[in-house]
Amino acid sequence: MLAHRGNSAEVPENTREAFEDAARMTGADVIETDTYLTKDGQFVFFHDPVLQRTTNGRGAIHKRTLAELKELDAGYNFEDNQGNHPFRGKGFKIQSVDEILPAFKNHRFNIDIKSRDPRAPALFAKKLVDLGIEEGSESRVMVASFWQKQIARFREASRIPTSASTMEVIEFRKVANRWAKRHRHCTANSGKITAMQCMQRPVARQCERHCIELGRTVMQEELFGRKLSYAALQIPEKFWILTVIGGKWFIDFAHALGIAVHIWTINEPADMERLLDWGVDGIFSDAPAVLIDVLDRREKKARN
Repeated sequence: MLAHRGNSAEVPENTREAFEDAARMTGADVIETDTYLTKDGQFVFFHDPVLQRTTNGRGAIHKRTLAELKELDAGYNFEDNQGNHPFRGKGFKIQSVDEILPAFKNHRFNIDIKSRDPRAPALFAKKLVDLGIEEGSESRVMVASFWQKQIARFREASRIPTSASTMEVIEFRKVANRWAKRHRHCTANSGKITAMQCMQRPVARQCERHCIELGRTVMQEELFGRKLSYAALQIPEKFWILTVIGGKWFIDFAHALGIAVHIWTINEPADMERLLDWGVDGIFSDAPAVLIDVLDRREKKARN
């Protein structure tokens, strides 16, 4: 479970307090957040390129120094269900990476590089090393970016795991849909065999000769012409009118390639239940307490 910008449904997003609320929840595995490079070369946790949606400031965040950002009220525009602003003037501040990661040493983070500054990825990679973040598959940090150039720059500078960029997701979806057309019997709707089973062993007369009996790395090279640079797809189920995930078969397909699937941003229990039934590896939610309740009910049901 990935707490989207902390416990952002109840506390101003990307603040220390939102992170602390999420961290106290049993079952909140990962804190999801975003980062920008400031005018003076510091990294802060913030989602938007401009300040006005969440703070009492205006203008581009990258044109402010850390000290200037610290003067703003990060809880200024948060509204509760009654339209009130309960966190105005309560001391909520924009947080730096240097403040948060050392303070949450026992928690995993998913950090999206929002900054378009070409220097940001390499500087962020160095920042994570300076803060003692372990590289490799056991790292407690995963780094993301929608921007292909930015995530490629980060990968050149670090071995910390990354998720797919937007362009990589588009490519993956095209390959997956092309595979599904050739293996109609392997989709979840067929009720005969899963995509995972099809890719792991030949199935007599139920799939075409394209069924693959190779290991994960080789399968990636077979289908994509290379080993994939990312460890996870972090995607919406739908984007505008476009269906990104066609069903359970898509999750099986990714898993057979050794790729995790994390879905954003899910706040309704029924959607959570369906995605968990499909076997997704993670769900981004603004309301981690709701997702934890769903997971608890499923665990109790499984025991009974």
